[in-house]
Amino acid sequence: MTSKFLLGLLIGVFGMVGCGGPAPTAQALQVTLPPIDQNAPIYTDTPTVTPTFTLTPTSTLTATATATPTVTATFTVTRTPSPRPTQGLWTLTPPSAQGAPQDGTPLPAPLSATEGWSCIEFPCEDDIRGFLARIRVPEGYEVSHIGQFPAQPLQIAYGPDGRLYATAWIDGTQLGAIFVMDDQGRVERYHEKTFYSPVGLAFQPGTDVLYVSGRVTPEAGGGVWRITSEGRVESVIDDLPCCLDVIGNQPNGLIFGQDGYLYLGVGALTDRAEPADPRRQQFAELLPNEAAILRIQPHTGAVEVFANGIRNPYDLAIDATGRLYVTDNGILEGPGDRILQVRSGGHYGFPYWRNRGCVTCPLTNFSIDIQSDWLTLPNYTLPRGIVVYTGQQFPSSVFNQVFVAFWNGTPNSQRIVRIDPQTLPTDPEALAVYIPEPFMTGLIRPTDLTIAPDGSLVVADFIYGHVWQVRYIAGDDRIAPTPNNSLGFATATPRP
Repeated sequence: MTSKFLLGLLIGVFGMVGCGGPAPTAQALQVTLPPIDQNAPIYTDTPTVTPTFTLTPTSTLTATATATPTVTATFTVTRTPSPRPTQGLWTLTPPSAQGAPQDGTPLPAPLSATEGWSCIEFPCEDDIRGFLARIRVPEGYEVSHIGQFPAQPLQIAYGPDGRLYATAWIDGTQLGAIFVMDDQGRVERYHEKTFYSPVGLAFQPGTDVLYVSGRVTPEAGGGVWRITSEGRVESVIDDLPCCLDVIGNQPNGLIFGQDGYLYLGVGALTDRAEPADPRRQQFAELLPNEAAILRIQPHTGAVEVFANGIRNPYDLAIDATGRLYVTDNGILEGPGDRILQVRSGGHYGFPYWRNRGCVTCPLTNFSIDIQSDWLTLPNYTLPRGIVVYTGQQFPSSVFNQVFVAFWNGTPNSQRIVRIDPQTLPTDPEALAVYIPEPFMTGLIRPTDLTIAPDGSLVVADFIYGHVWQVRYIAGDDRIAPTPNNSLGFATATPRP
């Protein structure tokens, strides 16, 4: 999170909502038993023999007693590596558009009135009818309200049980928890553990093991935890870079890649590489794992940098071909909001942002091959959640298109936008004036979105915790739900 996010949050909570301030059946993964990974032994109790000496009397012909040593054995138990290996990682086979409707690409969503609602600028919290009148989607789609979290959701994900899980902050504080919503809109707390500033969450493919990112303490230390099938909370990593400020730049979004590894965005510890003591150095040195996308072995917690130079990577998404997309938030002065298509080993420029208007940023290091933005956004757009549509409920022409939640701060925010990678301009001049197409408008502070088990799109709004579902319809006929393989099917491909 950035201070821009905090400013937007305070405005949204106290000044933008008028009188009402905040106060599908899942398809089981097709899996087989995972392979055996010979790289990480399990330690077992192995008995070893330790010789000790005792004196035993013996007789001689002179009838005098002498002592000669004899050997006896005692057993001790030590921890030695056993040849029994750990299980390998689940991997994902790519999803496909097979079975999706063949209708055309949607038109842009219309805009709604910005005033005249039950709480002036927006409907009041319990005015669901008002929200359904205000929120607009393209022709051929419809919106429904499927529930409300009792806290402010940050990110959402469907579990293998078909329920919707969310990291959420409680009562407007930095303390948070995991909540879960069933298909009837009933919500309960998933686990009693309280997390500091939880953001990312992701289920490991082929399991019901949930991984969560957040802070170790309110002001320092980033971590990743797993909640096991038995309900144990286990620390995976507890020494990640964190934090820029009270809610800014920390371990953020999580996603499992097709290789079975966990990918995590970690924000920078500074706004623009400003030093802690300007008398000693001109610019701060970045730590190895900050401002980066990390690739994590989920069983062992081993970490490697997948890509760096990304100031505050907030959320991640993977398309059907394995390409990784990331939303990144710019500096407090505004420049740097963008969407990236990230490749392994790539550097994406931070903190060398003088060409973005940051006159106090370091000069460009020309020894680094800096990669281009996939899409540079207007200042203060604050892109939050991102997902690539890989379901089958929307038309096949929408398959593999990118949907992003724009928080607030510009006239083109407070909405979900749709970006077609096939039609995104490649000409720099055309790309500079490109505005992503609105797909869902009239929201307050959309924070994340995901694909439901039936292939519909589900969106969470931070301010009131409302959750909205967008489904494709064909005229007056409703498209029957189709099994969703939007995350791919778990297979047993061995990985290191």
